[in-house]
Amino acid sequence: MAKAKSKSSHSKQPEKKVFIDNPLYNYGLIALFTVFIILLTTFKITGDDDVFWHLATGRYIVENLHVPSTDIFGFVTQGQEWMPFEWGWDVITYGLYNIGGYTAISVFRTIIFLLIFGINFLILRKFNVSYTLIFLFLTMLAFGIMDRLTPRPHILSLLFFVILLYILIEYRYFNRSNHKILYFIPLIFLFWANLHMGILAGLFLFGIFVLSEIVIYFKPQKYSTKEIPALSKIELRRLVIIFAVSAITLFINPNFYSTYIYAYEHTKMKLLETINEWRSPFDEMFGGGFVTVIYKIYLFGGLLVLYYAIKKKDLFPALLYIGFALYSVRAVRFTVDYIIIINIFLILSISFIISSFKGNVMKDFINRNPLPKLVLEAMLVFFIISIINDKFYLDLLKYYRVSGFGINSEFIPTQMFDFMKANNIPQTGSRPLNHFGTGGFLVWNFPESKNFIDSRNLNDEIFNEYSQIVSKKPGFEKKLSDYEIDYALYLAPDLVRAPQEMEQTIISYFSRHPDEWKLVFWDDKSFLFLKNLPKFKEIIDKYEYKFASPYNLIYNKNVLEKAVKDNPETLKTEIKRKLSEDPNGLIISTINNNYSQKLLNK
Repeated sequence: MAKAKSKSSHSKQPEKKVFIDNPLYNYGLIALFTVFIILLTTFKITGDDDVFWHLATGRYIVENLHVPSTDIFGFVTQGQEWMPFEWGWDVITYGLYNIGGYTAISVFRTIIFLLIFGINFLILRKFNVSYTLIFLFLTMLAFGIMDRLTPRPHILSLLFFVILLYILIEYRYFNRSNHKILYFIPLIFLFWANLHMGILAGLFLFGIFVLSEIVIYFKPQKYSTKEIPALSKIELRRLVIIFAVSAITLFINPNFYSTYIYAYEHTKMKLLETINEWRSPFDEMFGGGFVTVIYKIYLFGGLLVLYYAIKKKDLFPALLYIGFALYSVRAVRFTVDYIIIINIFLILSISFIISSFKGNVMKDFINRNPLPKLVLEAMLVFFIISIINDKFYLDLLKYYRVSGFGINSEFIPTQMFDFMKANNIPQTGSRPLNHFGTGGFLVWNFPESKNFIDSRNLNDEIFNEYSQIVSKKPGFEKKLSDYEIDYALYLAPDLVRAPQEMEQTIISYFSRHPDEWKLVFWDDKSFLFLKNLPKFKEIIDKYEYKFASPYNLIYNKNVLEKAVKDNPETLKTEIKRKLSEDPNGLIISTINNNYSQKLLNK
């Protein structure tokens, strides 16, 4: 009986193992994570003016068959040095826009991120890492790169980092005899050189790989193993030649080596100190934000990569961690590059440590037990539902992003630009003072127009001029005159929550000089002022807001009170017109609620 019981117990073991290794849990993770990434990367363009000047640049290149080397968009900076080294992205996205508008660009962005995460998955499965560990860290990675999901050229660098890692890992760890896979690297660099300056980090990555192989070649006893032997002399020579060819391809671009001199000088501008992504990731302004926390987990978690490298006698991941850890602390914009690059080896290190445990409890829990997979799946379902309901970004992460395609008109002043287009404002005027965050949108919507400034950050001089005018520094009135500004558009997306911006900026000056500057359009986030010139007379006569304005409501109430007594019909007309244009506007609703009863008594 004892033998029978033992045999019966032994025969049940495979059934239990089949249940635990049920592939449906793995397929569920793959499917849910794919849906999560698709939804995560499908959000409307919000506060990202770069997208539009990239499109405008692509249009210029396609129409003129020429990549410019001087500024073509600014009336102040026209003719100054400007090298659009991301021109390849500009042409690609302009072509996509012509095919399917902003939707096509959004889909392209989603495909890129699906490839990034898909390649990570393929590499990790080659190392037989458990699905639980893979999707736990891929989900954390998705949160860690949250700030870099916008459809701009840097996302191609993120993709090329992962492709380059795939090639190097495939060659080094799985198929040393397949050296032909290395021949794709110069081709990748050829495209990369015309798409984004992240190619320099890509060359750094490849250089670390080559350096590690050189060290291993000369110190095989210390750094090589039977599983991963040192390269032969022929193999090493081939690798160095491929690296040299890859480096040479960097210069195959419209401006040869000048591209990189220009890009380097660009990073030395003072104005970058005012841009968050150029600050140190340890700046106190970032505090304990979840993106910063994830970066620090990856940064200090890299010590596990060093442990893994020592135990495996594998120099490459050790040098990779040290090199890109130092690279990442320079600025926030480089932290995403770091976690993308180190992600695979961090997961491998953790998997290695778990596999080295003496007991089987932790190993079985991570590798076989369905419970953590079910928890991950439940978490992904929660995220998916939250994204669909627009609660993921707005409520959970406190990001001002809205799911969907196209432009987020709650943040980008599409209504003001529709008004400008309907009334030929850019054709009538010629020298706008535009808000920093609308310069790209201006030249994209009105290709015949020039802007004052945009987010290309051309030089410190134009940014200083802009800052002094907008913040009303001494002498700003003369600058308005010297630049012959004839209309001004200002974007204030936080106007309702922070109305003090009006008093702190040039909005207050324009509003307090109604004889010289006429407000012809406004809403809860934007203002359009025209200089009182004969060429604008017809538009001013038809659309001027003499009384009903956000500034008067908050800071100049006596104008509204006086209008109730002396110009009630004009005020009624202005309120009625604005309500018809913007029935859901909070500011006009407040004006109407505060003054409608008083006007009825007139």
